[in-house]
Amino acid sequence: MPELKKVLGLAVAVAVVGALGLIWLPRLLGKVAGPEVELITRLKEAEKEGLELSVLGGTLTGKKVHYQRITVTHDPAARRATVLATLDFTGALGRTEVSSLGVEKISFVYDGTDWKPESSLAPRLVAVVTALESRRRALEAGNRGAAQKLARAGDAGLGSEADAWLGLLERKLSVDAWFIRLERDQVQVSEQYRLEGFGRDRPFRSAGPRRLDLQASEGEFFFPNGLM
Repeated sequence: MPELKKVLGLAVAVAVVGALGLIWLPRLLGKVAGPEVELITRLKEAEKEGLELSVLGGTLTGKKVHYQRITVTHDPAARRATVLATLDFTGALGRTEVSSLGVEKISFVYDGTDWKPESSLAPRLVAVVTALESRRRALEAGNRGAAQKLARAGDAGLGSEADAWLGLLERKLSVDAWFIRLERDQVQVSEQYRLEGFGRDRPFRSAGPRRLDLQASEGEFFFPNGLM
């Protein structure tokens, strides 16, 4: 029996060491060979664990996350690295389903111990969903100023349909899903929405799919073709 206990104890110790090796070996190799192995490992860990990304006080939760076509550029003097990758993401923001496929550019900074993302592991997706949710909130609240800012419309009109929505006395805009195609220079979104509201003399309802186009400017996204 003592011999059996020793054997079992040794087996457990080997298993623990092996598990720790799977976690720390890529990081140790990254210290020796540069950040490429470590950063790719970081993304692969996120695939297993999922992502939780902050968006306007809420959480964009990734249930299925897959990074592909990963390339790493490294600036040793600045202690910075940039990862380009294609991200296939399925998750939700509250009750809104979010599905995205597109290009991510992730900046990392070395703090002397570890490589940390400058903002998040999906900064472009976060910026797009922030713009989409900001649009939803502006239209639901009837906030014309916020809507004009998102469309870069200045004092111009937002279009007859958007003006009609903003002119309702009460409104509730629910988004069931955003299906996002995130290219390098442009973003296309298919939105599944439901709007219920009241005008001055009758109720108002609208529902269905809608296509939205977004464009990047200084790290943020806006709606060059209008909000509707």
